[in-house]
Amino acid sequence: MPKLIQSRIVSAISTSVDATPITILKAEPGMAPVPTIKSALSNSSSAPSITDGDWRTGGYLAGLQEVVDAELRWAAENKPQLIEATQQSLKRLFPLMDSDAFTVPKDLTNTSTKEERTRFYHHEYQNKLLVGLAEFLIECAWERNQRHVVVIDRASALSNSVKNLIKLLVRLESGASLFRFILIDYEQRLYFPGANELHFGRYSPEELAPIFCQDRALEQQRQIYEASGGNPLIAQALSQCEAAGLPVVGYLDPIATVDLYLASLPGDERQSLLKTYIESNCTTSDLIAQRNYAIFDHKTADHLHEQLHRKCLEQFLPGEAPLVMLHALSIRDKYKRLELLAEPSEILQSIGLYDTWFSYFGEIFADPALRAFGSGDDPVNAAFISAAFVLYSLGCGRVSVPYLDEFYHTFPKSRYTPTVLYAQSMTYGRYQQPVDLTVAEEYALRNLETIESDFKDHEKYHYIKVFAENAYAYIKARQEKYDEALALCAEGHAKMLQIYGDNRFKLHQSILIYNTSQVYELVRDLDRAEKQLREAIAYDPYYGEYQNDLGNLLSKVPGREAEALEGYARAIELCPPYYEAHLNRAKLRARVGDAAGALRDLDRALTIKPNEWRAHFEMGNILMGQDKAKAALQSYLSASEINSQSADLQSNLGLAYSELGDIGESIGHYLRALELDPRHPLTHNNLAIEYFEAGEQDKSLHHASVAAEIGGDPDYNSTYEHILMSVAS
Repeated sequence: MPKLIQSRIVSAISTSVDATPITILKAEPGMAPVPTIKSALSNSSSAPSITDGDWRTGGYLAGLQEVVDAELRWAAENKPQLIEATQQSLKRLFPLMDSDAFTVPKDLTNTSTKEERTRFYHHEYQNKLLVGLAEFLIECAWERNQRHVVVIDRASALSNSVKNLIKLLVRLESGASLFRFILIDYEQRLYFPGANELHFGRYSPEELAPIFCQDRALEQQRQIYEASGGNPLIAQALSQCEAAGLPVVGYLDPIATVDLYLASLPGDERQSLLKTYIESNCTTSDLIAQRNYAIFDHKTADHLHEQLHRKCLEQFLPGEAPLVMLHALSIRDKYKRLELLAEPSEILQSIGLYDTWFSYFGEIFADPALRAFGSGDDPVNAAFISAAFVLYSLGCGRVSVPYLDEFYHTFPKSRYTPTVLYAQSMTYGRYQQPVDLTVAEEYALRNLETIESDFKDHEKYHYIKVFAENAYAYIKARQEKYDEALALCAEGHAKMLQIYGDNRFKLHQSILIYNTSQVYELVRDLDRAEKQLREAIAYDPYYGEYQNDLGNLLSKVPGREAEALEGYARAIELCPPYYEAHLNRAKLRARVGDAAGALRDLDRALTIKPNEWRAHFEMGNILMGQDKAKAALQSYLSASEINSQSADLQSNLGLAYSELGDIGESIGHYLRALELDPRHPLTHNNLAIEYFEAGEQDKSLHHASVAAEIGGDPDYNSTYEHILMSVAS
């Protein structure tokens, strides 16, 4: 297609890029706006990168993958320390990537076999990975003094992961000055908060003139232009039809004209056109090729897609190409499509890119026929069960529970049955709110019975059984039957060591030991809890979450604060940007008098996750301790905008307002705290003081007496005695 420039919009694009980090250019399909954008940016100091945003053809980071690859190459040659600093995000977003700059081995979650991988990433994990990647890109741009202008064609098809990455690049410090995006939206549905939206509009007859054959009469050109509506994709196709002897007349729809032209072509020519179009990943800007594909025999197209899907997957697995999913997603036989999607779906799930995964798997999960498809032992069944696992961990038990029940009744003898029953027991015993420990125990016991009756001769019988007992131990701990829980964990680990040794199924063995530590911590046996946790760390030394838990555990032991801080530091080193560890370390630093360090940690936590209310809350607490009530109030209000259901937060809001002399607001928040937790002793104590100052002695005495009764704090007793004496006198 000739390079067409739409003059009307050039200056608007240039102005928008200078003023706004994200420009969305809304255009009809086929309008070919890239040459116009290039013209608009021709005087820019930074040459634009032109990329394709369709994640189905370019992988889950399509639109930014080229930028990432370029910066990785530059950093490897010039600043490998940038890769080292962000390695835990890079190696997990790109599991096939290797680099000399990597200094930390992968944890067992990343190195265990697919069948053993029982640890799923939390749904917030992706944000941490993307924060790390965004910071890497910003650091590279800063070091190179380079401003990126990224033009993303077909941006409507961006993966949700890339949409979030773009938001991060313009939110993080320096990002908006170093990155500018023009997103071409052909589907009129792309939205980014704060983006400037421009409408590309139609080409004039003069602008579209290069499309027309110059030896055609002006009336023929006028007819083609009018039929195309100023759209070059349609105009070019109609010009080709007209040149082939098919007249463009007003009573024929343009699409009908193209279809009639296709009807005139020999079958082998159309088959060749189909093959070329599919081999181009269906990206050819040719309406005739697009229509030929749309109306061609589905079985022929499906066969070509299947061949190319297998080829693309073969290129991805050794790290030679991105994960191209277009061909699997384009198969029109839904059963074959599901079979081909099983493996790439597991790849996306294992990375933790749940939003991109469910963008297409949600429809599959809702299809009754696909839910019952397969033998019960097939990869497609495993893909569904993985989806159910992730759904229940996301708090979507109302979606996962019915499917898992369906699966159990449809495939009662499936090799995945223990996994299904395990998931049900955990749904009811851990993730559903409120939990139902009775139902959870029923599923756990049914699982153990099923394993004994149907899996006694399975080669991994002991592993499967111990895995099921692990869930049962968790339920016993929730039932406060700690001795039974500890016995199950200890016996399970001993059995694993006896049967498999300490090198096989190391991930699951580390989880068993970790769970034992958790139970010991619940019963306040911190010495044994620490011993077990350190043993779990020995099994999986590069799993940062264990180090965070070690920091939490040691922070409860007087005199071991320095070791706890080391645990948090190690967790931050081992994980992608880890806001929880920063938050936990901030609390400990504040407790030991390092307010400045605590505030740095809280700032970092809020950089990673701006809507983390606990970070705002803790920041308010520190500022209150520094007698900065006004600043503290702002932090508390920020926390309250995110979560207003915390009694502690409402109580501290009351205290901040009290310090600022606003008694009405103070009492209002104290009362709100008591609505949330009627037995909140600090609130009763502070409310007693407020009412006393306001002269409402009866109310004051009542709250003071409640605080003294339930609080167990000498200060509460002093408040009560003071008010009682004042009332008596």
